[in-house]
Amino acid sequence: MNRQYKDLAGKRFGRLIALHPTEKRKNRHIIWLCRCDCGNLITIISDSLIRERTKSCGCFNRERAVETNLIHGDSEHGNVALLYAIWVAMKQRCLNPNNKAYKYYGKRGIVICKEWLKNYLAFKWWAMSHGYKEGLTIDRIDSTGNYESSNCQWITASENIKKAHREKNHG
Repeated sequence: MNRQYKDLAGKRFGRLIALHPTEKRKNRHIIWLCRCDCGNLITIISDSLIRERTKSCGCFNRERAVETNLIHGDSEHGNVALLYAIWVAMKQRCLNPNNKAYKYYGKRGIVICKEWLKNYLAFKWWAMSHGYKEGLTIDRIDSTGNYESSNCQWITASENIKKAHREKNHG
């Protein structure tokens, strides 16, 4: 019996584009050769495409796993890493009007550079390549300037307090 099949050729399903049906069948469903946006070729049962059960060759899940591991790989025994907490606190000071420190940062117009704003990994890379280690705090070299790589450094909390005291008394 020669069953008609739904022509999926050229149609997009998530990251996949159906190229052509193969000779293979599974439970009477046609298996399609698809190209993923990442370049991989993969065979997928037509039902999985149509019902949107499969949307990539697996690259999406691998990317999410890497991203999750890099961000949450910064956690130890369920505790968020200090560097990640510094990034979140910096964003809260600049973006959240309900944050106690917002009046000293966001309300004064202090912003976070686009590179760091939504990308913890970019911030982490900068931090690790610019001397971050546990026990240090982020400091804006020019306290009227923004959070950006050219205006930030890592110093101890006591150095930060001394700097703030000097600025208060001389600025």
